[in-house]
Amino acid sequence: MSNHIISIQFDSDIAKGNDAVRTSFYANIGFFIEVAQMFEFNLRKLICYERSVKEIEQGEITKENVEQICAKYDRYYDDSYLKKPKFTLGKLISEAKNDSSITTEFFDFLEELNDFRVNLVHKVFQNNIIRHDFDSAEFVLEYTNKRIIPMTNKAIELNKTIISIIDLYRTDLHGYKKQVGLPLPN
Repeated sequence: MSNHIISIQFDSDIAKGNDAVRTSFYANIGFFIEVAQMFEFNLRKLICYERSVKEIEQGEITKENVEQICAKYDRYYDDSYLKKPKFTLGKLISEAKNDSSITTEFFDFLEELNDFRVNLVHKVFQNNIIRHDFDSAEFVLEYTNKRIIPMTNKAIELNKTIISIIDLYRTDLHGYKKQVGLPLPN
C-alpha cells in the first residue's frame, strides 16, 4: 500500500465535529456530479444518434445522404459541446424533448435530476450561510442518505437505460452505413 497523503479541502463548519460525515457528504456530492456529467454526455450522444437514424429513415438511403446526415449531427455534437455557450444539461433536455421517443416519465426524472444538480451545486452552500442547517452532522448525514445517494442511484440506473437506447440507435446507424458502403468507426 502506498504512503501517499491525501488532501481534502472543505468547509469545516459543514457537519461540525464529524469528519467522517463531512467527508462522506463531499465525496457523495462529487460522485453525484460525475453521474450528472455522464448523463449530459450520454444525452448529447442520444440526441445525435436518434436524430441521425430518424432523418436517414425519412429519406432515400444513399451513401451521400447518410454521409451528409452523419456529418450534420457530428457538427451538432461538436457545436453543442465545444462552442460557447455550451449546451447545459437543461438545454439538452429541452432539445431531446422536441423529438425524442423517450417517455414523459423519463423526461420528468431528467428535469428532477437537473433541478437537484442546480440546487446542490449552486444553492446548498449559499443557503447554509443563512440557515446553517449543514452545520449539523445529523442533518448532513440525513441529507446525504435521503437525498444525494438516492438521486445518484436513480441517475445511475436511468443512465444505463440511456446507454441501451444509444446502443440500439448506434446499431441502426452502423447498419445504414454498412448498407451504403461507409466505413464504421473503430
